[in-house]
Amino acid sequence: SRQQIPHQINAVGTMFGMYFLTQQGVHISNYADAKRYADTSRYARVFHALLDRGVYLAPSQFEAGFVSAAHDAAIIDATIMALEAVIVDE
Repeated sequence: SRQQIPHQINAVGTMFGMYFLTQQGVHISNYADAKRYADTSRYARVFHALLDRGVYLAPSQFEAGFVSAAHDAAIIDATIMALEAVIVDE
C-alpha cells in the first residue's frame, strides 16, 4: 500500500515545491505556516536518499525546484520511481 505521509505540493508554471508536513489536515500558505508545519527532518532524509540515487532536489523545502525541457518523460518517471523507493524506506 502507499504511504500516508502528510505532504503538500505547490506549482506555478515550471516552478514547484514540496513540503512534508508535521500533521495531516494542515495547509501551508505563507512563511509562518511553513515554519510551523514543515517537517524539515523528513525532507532532509528524503533529500539525501534521493541525492544518493542521482536525483537532485532543492536542499531545502523552502526553495523552489524547476522543470525544464531537459526533463523528459524518462527522467520524470525515474524521479518518481526513486521518490517512491525512498518513501517506502522512510
